[in-house]
Amino acid sequence: MNNARLFRLTTVSLLLTVLMSWVAACSGPQPLSRAIRAEDQDAYVQLLSRGEDSPRLAFYARRAEELGISPSDAEQRDLELPTRSNPFSARHDPSAVSRGAVIYESHCASCHGLDADGRGSQLPAPMPELGFHSFGDRFAVTLHGGAPKKWFRILNEGATGTPYNEQGDVVQMPAFNQTLAREQIWLEAVS
Repeated sequence: MNNARLFRLTTVSLLLTVLMSWVAACSGPQPLSRAIRAEDQDAYVQLLSRGEDSPRLAFYARRAEELGISPSDAEQRDLELPTRSNPFSARHDPSAVSRGAVIYESHCASCHGLDADGRGSQLPAPMPELGFHSFGDRFAVTLHGGAPKKWFRILNEGATGTPYNEQGDVVQMPAFNQTLAREQIWLEAVS
């Protein structure tokens, strides 16, 4: 075998190995039971029990206490977070994944399912297309180290309906921008 052919075979073999490793890394969302740390679950339960009108307002109040600032200053800081790139990394921040998984469990699982499979109890019928296990979704999460900006936009603004029967009835995803703080939306998107 000549050197050029050996080089091509070695190069192709190496590229295939790297590609297969990367595809294997696109494993999709991990089960909530593995993603959620008990202390993050407890902290969110405490946050929700503050008596505020929404998790967003409770988040601002808690952040204000932590930083010694006013709730309106906490809100302003939250609104300064980007809308085009997630400030949290699923690859490097297991705490962010855990906190986001808690938010997902509380606000999203009833429709998208505990396993993010589109089989939540509040849907009129199972809708696997609302799940996050397709290769494209897993690849996007792997590529971006968390959810791409499109997911933030959908969580923030809501989504138009997805038909679930032959009559064309649709399920609408609500906007969460009045329910969750921007940081909470990004955390949910990273989980």
